[in-house]
Amino acid sequence: SRKGDVDVDALPVIDAFNSSKDFYTTSSCSGRISLFRESKSKKKFDSGWLFVKHGEVSKEEINAVLSKVSLDTVWFRSESPIFHVACRDLESASKLLVLCRDLGFKHSGIIGAGRRVMVEIIFNEKMDCPISENGVLFVSSNHLDLLISKANDKIRRNNALLKKLVVSIKSSHSLK
Repeated sequence: SRKGDVDVDALPVIDAFNSSKDFYTTSSCSGRISLFRESKSKKKFDSGWLFVKHGEVSKEEINAVLSKVSLDTVWFRSESPIFHVACRDLESASKLLVLCRDLGFKHSGIIGAGRRVMVEIIFNEKMDCPISENGVLFVSSNHLDLLISKANDKIRRNNALLKKLVVSIKSSHSLK
């Protein structure tokens, strides 16, 4: 990964899938809070993360980055967990998808049925908000507090759902 290692909160999910004979993970993210710089050129290589944390954040952490805001647009983002899971066949992928939908991951789906069958598990808790442009922060201190609070709430809810997903994978008779 670009991060260089596996998210600690994703490990139990990865282990649950990888211990099955029918599944293995190919990529994962446990969810994160970030500040993302979108360049004026709109070209991908000109844009990038200013700050990323796979966990709750403090206002001090965010303000330290915002004090160096560039002339580009800066987005405050809370991104939900995502897992890409290779499945033995279409039948095992369908069973996994039913489990995911039962847990409320309504945006999950089968994204490949070629050489290998892939399921993308996407959680629903996310948020994106532009907070700065042209070097000007256009959210108040109170609004930034609200964004941070909401993002941290989402991280906590996502962590609870990660645990629920692990229990469901391990206890599901249809996935064994």
